[in-house]
Amino acid sequence: MTDPFVSPQRANRRARQRLDRLASGAIAASGIGVVAAVLAIGVYLTLAVLPLFEDASVEVDAEPSPAMSGASIVWLAEDGEYWLSANGRVFDAQGEVTTLTDEPRVTTVTEASETLPLAVGLDNGEVSVVPRDARGQPRWSQATRWRLFASAPVAALHLQSTTHGWALAGRDADGQVAALWHDGETARRIALPDRAEHLALGREGHLVMAQGTRLTSWKLSPDGSVAPSARAETAAPITALAFLQGGRTLVVGDAEGGLRRWRQRPDDQGWQAAETPYAALGEAPVRRLLALPRQRLWLALDADGRLGLYQAMSGQRWQGVAPEASLPVTLSSDARGNRVRWLSETGRLYRLAVEAPHAAVSTATLWMPQTYEGYASDEWRWAAAASGDAEPKYSLVPLAWGTLKAAAWAMVFAIPLALGAAVHSACYMSTRQRARLKPAIELMEALPGVVIGFVAGLLVAPFVEQHLAGTLALFICVPLGSVACGWLWRRLPARWESRLPPVGVGVGLIVPLALLCWAALSVSPWLEAWWFGGDLRAWMQQTLGWDYAQRNALIVGMAMGLAVIPTLYSLAEEALSGVPRSLAEGSLALGATRAQTLWRVQLPAAAPGILAAVMIGAGRAVGETMIVLMATGNTPLMSPSLFEGLRSLAANLAIELPEAAVGGTHYRLLLLGALLLFVFTFVVNTLAEVVRWRLKRRYRRYGARA
Repeated sequence: MTDPFVSPQRANRRARQRLDRLASGAIAASGIGVVAAVLAIGVYLTLAVLPLFEDASVEVDAEPSPAMSGASIVWLAEDGEYWLSANGRVFDAQGEVTTLTDEPRVTTVTEASETLPLAVGLDNGEVSVVPRDARGQPRWSQATRWRLFASAPVAALHLQSTTHGWALAGRDADGQVAALWHDGETARRIALPDRAEHLALGREGHLVMAQGTRLTSWKLSPDGSVAPSARAETAAPITALAFLQGGRTLVVGDAEGGLRRWRQRPDDQGWQAAETPYAALGEAPVRRLLALPRQRLWLALDADGRLGLYQAMSGQRWQGVAPEASLPVTLSSDARGNRVRWLSETGRLYRLAVEAPHAAVSTATLWMPQTYEGYASDEWRWAAAASGDAEPKYSLVPLAWGTLKAAAWAMVFAIPLALGAAVHSACYMSTRQRARLKPAIELMEALPGVVIGFVAGLLVAPFVEQHLAGTLALFICVPLGSVACGWLWRRLPARWESRLPPVGVGVGLIVPLALLCWAALSVSPWLEAWWFGGDLRAWMQQTLGWDYAQRNALIVGMAMGLAVIPTLYSLAEEALSGVPRSLAEGSLALGATRAQTLWRVQLPAAAPGILAAVMIGAGRAVGETMIVLMATGNTPLMSPSLFEGLRSLAANLAIELPEAAVGGTHYRLLLLGALLLFVFTFVVNTLAEVVRWRLKRRYRRYGARA
């Protein structure tokens, strides 16, 4: 007889199998998709960061020469469309445009930027200053003349901006030096007592002169006075000087081919040579230095025709051969420093294409201490969003330090609480109590980080600032008080313990701990007045040199530790609960106490899982953004102090990425920080998962749940 239910059951079983295979395929595809998405993020960040470490290059192309002999041209405009001849005539591609001067011949020309005038030195000792219009074009008809020397021709000129005008310094063929200070209406002539072979003019009237091996610094004043600020001697005769962008860094080339950076002291009193010179082009004397307008780049040319591109912090970025071995008649750079026009003595015009968009970035500038402008010693600094002429600082060390510092203090706060709760719930609580407690603690993970950061920054930080001594006392009193309460509870008669339910014991412990906290906060003002003179923060500043910031590592440690506790507790509790009961029961059967069983059996067996929980919690703390953003001062400091602020890589991304220009150095450095976070969290989480998998595989041999 045929069973009528066999066929439908078989059909249902097949349908369930198809659905199971479909669900398994969908889950597997989703998992693979997540892995692929994560790897795609890593690949994208890597591709975005790689251009930071590309080599710089300088490509030379020849252009048609102007319609005049090169020897008669003394100045070429940035765009190469017009030029000035030695007889004072201005030309463009169609012919003569205007005449600047008839009788005195032009000997030298200098310009600082499109906003400053064009200064033209004449052979009668005068200087013709040509203003510019709004587009940066010279207004030749509005040129004014100023007397710089009595009758000697002007051999060299240097122009620099000041607060209310401009300053100009010149040298004649005999080495005499004079300057003009223009305040917007009139110009005052300043005579220098020393002679010089080379000179350079920096910011706010800092004039540097070189004579042989002697380097002299002078401070020009708007009232026409001059005062020496410093003198120094170099190892070899000086052959070239140039100020970089901002006028605070001086580059010195010598007769032995050496190049060295001189930086202005923080107090503006003189100059200090960098300890390590730049890589030399060769042994021939350095003959020409051209500072490019951006990134503190410059070109160096030596007597053998070698050409090099340098950056103030990262050093030599490129070296090659100059278009011609002889010195150029004139060099002009565009406003971005990407195009340089080289006019040779033979009349040939060359275009140098400078490709160095990220020249300031190198392994040394990212991870090694550097001496920046305005600092007396090597330091790690981050200020990539510097504006104006301020020197950008690209060190990632303060951000990495802040990231690890915040995560470390968060783990210091979270590990004792989370692991203590996990040990108690897994090893001492009943199944019913654990089923109620564990979901409640895991529910804390749903609390948004922005809420925790808001509470920490606006409530906790001001409270800790007002009760600093009491807060620090709590970190001592609460652990000791908990141990004391437990010891006292064990000393009470056994009938008390049997009459109280386990929940009542926990509630009863809260009352003495609350009283202990209240006592610590109440007594702390008297303790602060007795031991620290009434002001703990002032005592730390005077005795330990620690500054106190309202939003500091202590605040972020407590706030982020609270956010990490649910993850750490859940994983550690699973590891402890997964230890086979047979191990603990065997230890107890051999006469060990519950404490001995915990320390000698359960914790060692669950150690890999606990380690994995700590690693995952650390990864969670490293990647936290909003809590660090709102609970710290976001100051990139390299300080080990618990009471000072910090800035993490994640918070730095949130702060600066919206303002960074896409594709620029700042933008790619922020993505480099994101890549470092990605690699760290990926590696840590992967290792933690491997440890957990090996732990589960080992437990299966004992028949434990995994």
